[in-house]
Amino acid sequence: FPVTIRSPAEPVAVDTDNKIDVDGIQFKVMAANGGVIVQTRTFNTKTDRNVYNTHIIPDGEDIAERVGQIVSLELLRH
Repeated sequence: FPVTIRSPAEPVAVDTDNKIDVDGIQFKVMAANGGVIVQTRTFNTKTDRNVYNTHIIPDGEDIAERVGQIVSLELLRH
């Protein structure tokens, strides 16, 4: 029996920028002496400005739990 080997199909579209063109919440997480700093940025379409909020997570606190709380808080704000 003859066997035909085909190469995988080429992708239809490729995202080379790795950016999503949607306004959402952007996060920066930075290690600091004594804890972690989490900065959020959102875009306010009414004022046409970026809005920044900074949260500090002290050493000894559960970072994952606190980041989850920050996400919930930011989603409620917007």
